Amino acid sequence: MNRDILFPTPIYFKMAKDFKKLNKYLFPLIKAWSKKDKSEIKTNAGGGWHSSTNMNLKKEYKPLTDELFAMQNEIYKDYGMQDTPALGNMWANINYPGAYNRTHIHPNSHWSGVYYVKVPKNSGSLWVEDPRPGPNIMLPRRHKGLPKALWRMVLYPPQEGQIIMFPAWLPHGVEMNESKEKGEKGWRISVSFNFTQVRYTSCPDLENERS
Repeated sequence: MNRDILFPTPIYFKMAKDFKKLNKYLFPLIKAWSKKDKSEIKTNAGGGWHSSTNMNLKKEYKPLTDELFAMQNEIYKDYGMQDTPALGNMWANINYPGAYNRTHIHPNSHWSGVYYVKVPKNSGSLWVEDPRPGPNIMLPRRHKGLPKALWRMVLYPPQEGQIIMFPAWLPHGVEMNESKEKGEKGWRISVSFNFTQVRYTSCPDLENERS
């Protein structure tokens, strides 16, 4: 018997270069920002802090954006995309214990993703869902041990220094932070972002809410 697995959804992930040094640099910047600015209300729930989405325009975060562009260029080659990537927007997230992110997608973008700055134990995994409506309506009973390509939902435990990128149309969310650590030791800190192509950066909808 022959079989094709058609219409795959790619999830790319890698560790950032010298991430311990990068995270040591990012943590106080994001902490200070969270003390200064009020939280945006997007997909964050349970009291988490969400920065404004212009983080990519702040010069102090260039060490991170350089890492993101390097990975996005790799994806363009692997996925056969033309043109040049453009970083549409970027923002910081602090999920305090009890905080989480509801299921959502990122309109007006091509690739979305996350970078992990600080990850306490039990602070919540990223989940991605099968984007096809059929499998989410009819759930067949199956044997255990199926290959990941046939799962309806996949969890990606966070890892400090890891970058994950996926198509912006892929439904995803973040589990509740159940860390038992006290104070800032229990904070789950990440940076989210959206990439598009340079040719679309003049689109008036580019800066619409996409988080």
